[in-house]
Amino acid sequence: MRSPTVFLATLATLASLVLTTGAHAAGTAPPPRMPPPTQAMPDTDTPSKDSTAAPGRAEAERVYAKGWDLAQEAKQELATGKSDSAKKRFGKALKKFKEATEIDPTYYQAWNMVGYCSRKSGDLKRAFEAYAKCIEIEPEYAPAHEYLGEAYLMSGDVAKAKAQLLWLVARKAAGEVATLTQSIEAYEKSKGAGSAADSTAKGGGW
Repeated sequence: MRSPTVFLATLATLASLVLTTGAHAAGTAPPPRMPPPTQAMPDTDTPSKDSTAAPGRAEAERVYAKGWDLAQEAKQELATGKSDSAKKRFGKALKKFKEATEIDPTYYQAWNMVGYCSRKSGDLKRAFEAYAKCIEIEPEYAPAHEYLGEAYLMSGDVAKAKAQLLWLVARKAAGEVATLTQSIEAYEKSKGAGSAADSTAKGGGW
């Protein structure tokens, strides 16, 4: 059985190949604020199976945009050590993203953000359910697979996190590969120090 060091070294090599093959990096964040409905543009990185917007999508996009702003603010607060305030703001963002999915149940980006905000709020059960829903709608959506890997790390399941990383490597999702690799490395280094879950929650993932 390969050691974690050898495994990560192999993944680092694969990641470098991904970065040098000209693949377009989707980034670690989901699509930012959705454009106004009159200027709607396709998501070229992660095309949906059905290019026709579902009924209510315009309103769902407006709600999503509000949630996105709240999540960005929460992320900034978390980065500056304001964890309590960040958790409350993530909770408010979660309500907006959940509302967006209620308006349009096919809105996979919103399901992904329900998972993200749930994870940042410490609700892994809801996070896993939301990521599963997102991937059910759009199996090739790389950001959800990266976030799912982060959730597996928080739950202590390194093997499943690495499985998500291998999936991302196979898809040449350079940005997500780099982010999840960083998080796995941080987890491996902190393993046994009693702070693995905390370092993962605060570390590499957006």
